[in-house]
Amino acid sequence: MSTSKLRKLSTFDLENLRTRFAQKRNYIAFKKTYRHNGALNKNTGIFWDTKFQSSDKFEDQDAMTREKIDFIISHLSKDVAKILDIGVGQGYLEQRLEQRGGRNEIYGFDISKKSIERARKNFNGIFGLGNLLKRNKFYKKKFYDVICTIEVIEHIPPTKIFNFYQRVRSSLKKNGLFIISTPLNEGLKYMKTNPSAHLREYTIPILKSEFKLAGFRILKIKTFYAFNYLYPIKKFISKFINRWKPNNIVIIARKDSSL
Repeated sequence: MSTSKLRKLSTFDLENLRTRFAQKRNYIAFKKTYRHNGALNKNTGIFWDTKFQSSDKFEDQDAMTREKIDFIISHLSKDVAKILDIGVGQGYLEQRLEQRGGRNEIYGFDISKKSIERARKNFNGIFGLGNLLKRNKFYKKKFYDVICTIEVIEHIPPTKIFNFYQRVRSSLKKNGLFIISTPLNEGLKYMKTNPSAHLREYTIPILKSEFKLAGFRILKIKTFYAFNYLYPIKKFISKFINRWKPNNIVIIARKDSSL
């Protein structure tokens, strides 16, 4: 598809096109679609300071969020030396790590001053302001054992995503882990508002292709469902019946040191 035709596509049409190219493993055509952003980027420090006016505890979150964070925690050894949390937010990861205990060294940054002020007050670790799309003091070459980005990549413009992956990859030690979570099947196309300023609507084929091209080998994929009630029962049923579409995904990947 020509550049002029790509420019005329909406954000959601671009994601559909990326999914088709990813499914066909047409990586050349897939990568070309990343020359165009689509949605307007409203992710600023002021925007997220407003979102983080009040402090939310992990225990008060919905069942899917709690299960997702605990799944991520289960893949972090108590002996892991250095963990970087890109996009600290409300600090759910930090809350659970401290509750679990261990010898981890926690680092984290966020674009929101409110987030960082709260993290510095409530958690043991090194936290600071930082824009994930720009060089900052937290990007250190081959420094971290694990880098986590929980509900982050959907806020990154397509034209910037592979630069972000490169920063993550260069900051990981040999065979370091990269762990992400992101929404699935949000239906942004049909929503009147975009309250969390998401720029992307990811699919599993897109994620697999991005990780492959960025130099990460996927070890595990787990999807989650945002059931508002009867969560344990519906979660069990979803294993056998394809009645619902997953609402979130976690990917555990390893830096491919052969590249």
